[in-house]
Amino acid sequence: MSSHTQTVRRARQHTPPTSHRHPRPLGRAAPNRHRRWAGWAIAVAIAAAAIVAVAVGGRTSPTSVSGAAPTFQLASTAGGTVSLADYRGENVLLYFNEGVGCDACFYQMSKLEADGGLENEGVTVVPVVMNPVAQVAPELERFGIRTPYLVDPDGSVSRAYKTLGTGHHAELPGHSFVLVSADGRMLWRADYPGMWIDPATLAATVGAQLG
Repeated sequence: MSSHTQTVRRARQHTPPTSHRHPRPLGRAAPNRHRRWAGWAIAVAIAAAAIVAVAVGGRTSPTSVSGAAPTFQLASTAGGTVSLADYRGENVLLYFNEGVGCDACFYQMSKLEADGGLENEGVTVVPVVMNPVAQVAPELERFGIRTPYLVDPDGSVSRAYKTLGTGHHAELPGHSFVLVSADGRMLWRADYPGMWIDPATLAATVGAQLG
């Protein structure tokens, strides 16, 4: 089992320790207040992006797909490299997205983790971006994301899964999900150019595909 897969499973089992409050010096803003404002700002940005996407004709395009999923071996933010074969025996939802510079993309992943619906469906989410690990890691920390990301530096994997240009940039993957079965077959995919899909809706849709 790869270190990446072990990291995903450890993250699922991790329960943050109870924190203890300490007196805060006068005149210093509460960290939680900053996080709340950041969360609101990101949520507003997502809503604005969705409105723009609709205005320019953006729409979801969920479809059933078939055939063997293209294989890959990519660097992981957890260290080492990961291949699709490492997930044999698991249902996997590949999440291709624009990565660094797209706060809505990282916010989406943080909310997928918080919702837990895909995990309950027995599905492992594997995010894929084109940015270097050194650029992605700080964003995972900023958004509190525990799931390791895979890096597709030349876009070859994104291209193989036909996700390039499905969002706002021709040279980047859009906001695309591809469901791969435990035996390595593609079952379903959808592109969300609005840069958001409700986590509970996504989990229900994916669960229905798995029967």
